[in-house]
Amino acid sequence: MKKRKPEQLQSAVRVVLVEPEYEINLGYVARAMANFGFEELYIINPKVEIGFNANMFAKHASHILKNAKIVHRLEDALKGCDFVVGTTGIIGRGRNIIRNPITPAKFARDMKKLDGRFALLFGREGTGLNQEEIRKCDFLVTIQADGGYPVLNLSHALAIILYEISSSKRENMIIRAGGEEKEMLIRCFDSIVDYFTPQLRSPGKIKLSFKRVIGRSLISNVEAAAILCVLQRIRKKLKIRK
Repeated sequence: MKKRKPEQLQSAVRVVLVEPEYEINLGYVARAMANFGFEELYIINPKVEIGFNANMFAKHASHILKNAKIVHRLEDALKGCDFVVGTTGIIGRGRNIIRNPITPAKFARDMKKLDGRFALLFGREGTGLNQEEIRKCDFLVTIQADGGYPVLNLSHALAIILYEISSSKRENMIIRAGGEEKEMLIRCFDSIVDYFTPQLRSPGKIKLSFKRVIGRSLISNVEAAAILCVLQRIRKKLKIRK
Protein backbone atom coordinates (compact mmCIF):
# COMPACT_ATOMS: atom_id res chain seq x y z
CA MET A 1 0.00 0.00 0.00
CA LYS A 2 1.26 3.46 -0.91
CA LYS A 3 2.68 5.39 2.07
CA ARG A 4 2.08 9.05 2.77
CA LYS A 5 4.91 11.51 2.47
CA PRO A 6 5.86 13.44 5.64
CA GLU A 7 4.22 16.64 4.37
CA GLN A 8 0.98 14.72 3.83
CA LEU A 9 1.03 13.69 7.49
CA GLN A 10 1.08 17.31 8.67
CA SER A 11 -1.77 18.23 6.32
CA ALA A 12 -3.87 15.39 7.76
CA VAL A 13 -3.94 17.02 11.23
CA ARG A 14 -6.12 19.93 12.35
CA VAL A 15 -5.61 21.54 15.76
CA VAL A 16 -8.88 22.61 17.40
CA LEU A 17 -8.98 24.84 20.49
CA VAL A 18 -12.17 25.03 22.53
CA GLU A 19 -12.84 28.48 24.02
CA PRO A 20 -9.20 29.51 24.74
CA GLU A 21 -8.90 32.22 27.38
CA TYR A 22 -5.38 33.65 27.04
CA GLU A 23 -3.60 35.34 24.15
CA ILE A 24 -0.23 34.02 25.31
CA ASN A 25 -1.48 30.46 24.85
CA LEU A 26 -2.74 31.23 21.35
CA GLY A 27 0.70 32.52 20.48
CA TYR A 28 2.54 29.54 21.91
CA VAL A 29 0.11 27.13 20.22
CA ALA A 30 0.90 28.68 16.84
CA ARG A 31 4.62 28.52 17.58
CA ALA A 32 4.45 24.83 18.57
CA MET A 33 2.50 24.04 15.42
CA ALA A 34 5.09 25.77 13.25
CA ASN A 35 7.93 23.97 15.07
CA PHE A 36 6.62 20.64 13.82
CA GLY A 37 5.22 21.73 10.46
CA PHE A 38 1.48 21.83 11.22
CA GLU A 39 -0.60 24.65 9.78
CA GLU A 40 -4.35 24.15 10.23
CA LEU A 41 -5.85 25.80 13.33
CA TYR A 42 -9.52 26.11 14.25
CA ILE A 43 -10.66 28.09 17.30
CA ILE A 44 -14.12 27.64 18.83
CA ASN A 45 -15.56 30.73 20.56
CA PRO A 46 -12.28 32.31 21.73
CA LYS A 47 -12.60 34.33 24.91
CA VAL A 48 -9.93 36.77 23.73
CA GLU A 49 -9.06 38.43 20.44
CA ILE A 50 -6.06 37.30 18.46
CA GLY A 51 -4.21 40.52 19.16
CA PHE A 52 -0.75 41.93 19.75
CA ASN A 53 0.23 39.56 22.58
CA ALA A 54 -0.83 36.45 20.68
CA ASN A 55 1.21 37.46 17.65
CA MET A 56 4.18 38.50 19.80
CA PHE A 57 4.41 35.10 21.50
CA ALA A 58 3.82 33.30 18.20
CA LYS A 59 7.11 34.83 16.95
CA HIS A 60 7.59 33.62 13.36
CA ALA A 61 4.34 31.61 13.40
CA SER A 62 1.93 34.55 13.27
CA HIS A 63 0.77 33.36 9.84
CA ILE A 64 -0.91 30.41 11.56
CA LEU A 65 -2.93 32.80 13.72
CA LYS A 66 -3.75 34.95 10.70
CA ASN A 67 -5.12 31.92 8.82
CA ALA A 68 -6.90 30.39 11.82
CA LYS A 69 -10.62 29.67 11.35
CA ILE A 70 -12.92 31.06 14.05
CA VAL A 71 -16.13 29.02 14.46
CA HIS A 72 -18.96 28.93 16.97
CA ARG A 73 -19.85 25.23 17.04
CA LEU A 74 -17.82 22.09 17.61
CA GLU A 75 -19.48 20.47 14.60
CA ASP A 76 -18.11 23.22 12.33
CA ALA A 77 -14.58 22.73 13.68
CA LEU A 78 -14.73 18.98 13.06
CA LYS A 79 -16.24 19.15 9.58
CA GLY A 80 -14.07 17.34 7.03
CA CYS A 81 -12.21 15.28 9.65
CA ASP A 82 -12.56 11.50 9.89
CA PHE A 83 -11.32 11.08 13.47
CA VAL A 84 -11.59 13.22 16.59
CA VAL A 85 -8.77 13.03 19.13
CA GLY A 86 -9.61 14.44 22.55
CA THR A 87 -7.05 15.37 25.19
CA THR A 88 -7.32 15.18 28.97
CA GLY A 89 -5.04 15.78 31.93
CA ILE A 90 -7.23 13.81 34.34
CA ILE A 91 -7.27 10.02 34.29
CA GLY A 92 -10.09 8.15 35.95
CA ARG A 93 -12.18 5.05 35.68
CA GLY A 94 -15.81 4.37 36.35
CA ARG A 95 -19.22 4.54 34.76
CA ASN A 96 -18.86 8.18 33.74
CA ILE A 97 -15.60 7.60 31.86
CA ILE A 98 -16.34 7.15 28.19
CA ARG A 99 -13.06 5.46 27.31
CA ASN A 100 -9.63 4.95 28.80
CA PRO A 101 -7.06 7.48 27.58
CA ILE A 102 -3.84 6.44 25.84
CA THR A 103 -0.41 8.06 25.74
CA PRO A 104 0.66 10.36 22.87
CA ALA A 105 3.20 7.74 21.77
CA LYS A 106 0.53 5.02 21.60
CA PHE A 107 -1.79 7.32 19.69
CA ALA A 108 0.97 8.25 17.24
CA ARG A 109 1.63 4.58 16.54
CA ASP A 110 -2.06 3.89 15.98
CA MET A 111 -2.48 6.99 13.84
CA LYS A 112 0.29 5.98 11.48
CA LYS A 113 -1.69 2.89 10.52
CA LEU A 114 -4.75 4.89 9.51
CA ASP A 115 -5.76 6.88 6.46
CA GLY A 116 -7.84 9.97 7.11
CA ARG A 117 -7.92 13.46 8.60
CA PHE A 118 -7.54 13.97 12.35
CA ALA A 119 -8.86 16.77 14.56
CA LEU A 120 -6.77 17.25 17.73
CA LEU A 121 -9.24 18.66 20.24
CA PHE A 122 -7.91 20.71 23.18
CA GLY A 123 -10.28 21.87 25.91
CA ARG A 124 -10.58 25.00 27.98
CA GLU A 125 -7.59 26.04 30.08
CA GLY A 126 -9.65 25.89 33.27
CA THR A 127 -11.99 22.93 32.82
CA GLY A 128 -10.85 21.02 29.72
CA LEU A 129 -13.32 19.13 27.55
CA ASN A 130 -16.78 18.36 28.86
CA GLN A 131 -18.41 14.92 28.73
CA GLU A 132 -20.44 15.69 25.62
CA GLU A 133 -17.30 16.78 23.74
CA ILE A 134 -15.42 13.69 24.86
CA ARG A 135 -18.27 11.50 23.58
CA LYS A 136 -17.51 12.73 20.07
CA CYS A 137 -13.90 11.55 20.28
CA ASP A 138 -12.54 8.42 18.62
CA PHE A 139 -9.36 8.64 20.71
CA LEU A 140 -8.64 10.14 24.13
CA VAL A 141 -5.02 11.07 24.78
CA THR A 142 -3.34 11.95 28.08
CA ILE A 143 0.22 12.90 28.98
CA GLN A 144 1.63 11.09 31.97
CA ALA A 145 2.87 13.78 34.35
CA ASP A 146 3.60 13.91 38.06
CA GLY A 147 0.56 13.19 40.22
CA GLY A 148 1.11 16.36 42.23
CA TYR A 149 0.41 18.53 39.19
CA PRO A 150 -0.75 16.36 36.26
CA VAL A 151 -2.35 19.07 34.08
CA LEU A 152 -0.01 20.61 31.50
CA ASN A 153 -0.27 24.02 29.92
CA LEU A 154 -2.22 23.98 26.65
CA SER A 155 0.74 24.75 24.38
CA HIS A 156 3.06 22.33 26.22
CA ALA A 157 0.60 19.47 25.82
CA LEU A 158 0.14 20.31 22.15
CA ALA A 159 3.90 20.37 21.54
CA ILE A 160 4.35 16.91 23.08
CA ILE A 161 1.57 15.37 21.01
CA LEU A 162 2.72 17.01 17.75
CA TYR A 163 6.27 15.83 18.44
CA GLU A 164 5.12 12.23 18.84
CA ILE A 165 3.07 12.43 15.63
CA SER A 166 5.82 13.99 13.54
CA SER A 167 8.68 11.87 14.86
CA SER A 168 7.22 8.45 14.13
CA LYS A 169 7.13 6.93 10.68
CA ARG A 170 3.90 6.05 8.95
CA GLU A 171 3.89 2.30 8.33
CA ASN A 172 1.39 -0.44 7.52
CA MET A 173 -1.34 2.05 6.72
CA ILE A 174 -4.91 0.81 7.01
CA ILE A 175 -7.76 2.59 5.30
CA ARG A 176 -9.89 3.34 8.34
CA ALA A 177 -13.66 3.28 8.25
CA GLY A 178 -14.90 6.86 8.10
CA GLY A 179 -17.56 8.55 10.17
CA GLU A 180 -20.38 7.72 7.75
CA GLU A 181 -19.47 4.03 7.70
CA LYS A 182 -19.35 3.88 11.50
CA GLU A 183 -22.71 5.64 11.74
CA MET A 184 -24.21 3.06 9.38
CA LEU A 185 -22.90 0.28 11.62
CA ILE A 186 -24.36 1.90 14.71
CA ARG A 187 -27.75 2.58 13.12
CA CYS A 188 -27.99 -0.97 11.81
CA PHE A 189 -27.04 -2.46 15.18
CA ASP A 190 -29.47 -0.16 17.00
CA SER A 191 -32.36 -1.27 14.80
CA ILE A 192 -31.65 -4.90 15.73
CA VAL A 193 -31.53 -4.01 19.42
CA ASP A 194 -34.87 -2.19 19.03
CA TYR A 195 -36.38 -5.38 17.57
CA PHE A 196 -35.39 -7.33 20.68
CA THR A 197 -36.13 -4.53 23.19
CA PRO A 198 -39.02 -6.38 24.94
CA GLN A 199 -36.61 -9.24 25.69
CA LEU A 200 -33.68 -7.10 26.85
CA ARG A 201 -33.02 -5.66 30.27
CA SER A 202 -31.03 -2.57 29.21
CA PRO A 203 -31.31 -1.92 25.46
CA GLY A 204 -29.98 1.63 25.84
CA LYS A 205 -26.84 0.37 27.58
CA ILE A 206 -26.31 -2.24 24.85
CA LYS A 207 -26.52 0.45 22.16
CA LEU A 208 -24.11 2.72 24.04
CA SER A 209 -21.65 -0.14 24.56
CA PHE A 210 -21.57 -0.92 20.84
CA LYS A 211 -21.12 2.77 20.00
CA ARG A 212 -18.17 2.98 22.41
CA VAL A 213 -16.54 -0.13 20.96
CA ILE A 214 -16.82 1.27 17.43
CA GLY A 215 -15.60 4.66 18.59
CA ARG A 216 -12.38 3.44 20.18
CA SER A 217 -11.61 0.61 17.75
CA LEU A 218 -9.23 0.82 14.80
CA ILE A 219 -11.80 -0.68 12.46
CA SER A 220 -10.87 -0.59 8.78
CA ASN A 221 -13.25 0.06 5.90
CA VAL A 222 -13.01 -3.62 4.92
CA GLU A 223 -13.83 -4.78 8.46
CA ALA A 224 -16.72 -2.32 8.70
CA ALA A 225 -18.15 -3.56 5.40
CA ALA A 226 -17.92 -7.20 6.53
CA ILE A 227 -19.69 -6.51 9.84
CA LEU A 228 -22.32 -4.37 8.13
CA CYS A 229 -23.02 -7.18 5.66
CA VAL A 230 -23.84 -9.57 8.50
CA LEU A 231 -25.96 -7.01 10.36
CA GLN A 232 -27.93 -6.27 7.23
CA ARG A 233 -28.57 -9.99 6.67
CA ILE A 234 -29.88 -10.21 10.24
CA ARG A 235 -32.16 -7.21 9.60
CA LYS A 236 -33.46 -8.85 6.44
CA LYS A 237 -34.06 -12.15 8.22
CA LEU A 238 -35.98 -10.37 10.97
CA LYS A 239 -37.83 -8.24 8.39
CA ILE A 240 -36.66 -4.98 9.96
CA ARG A 241 -37.45 -2.16 7.57
CA LYS A 242 -36.70 1.06 9.42
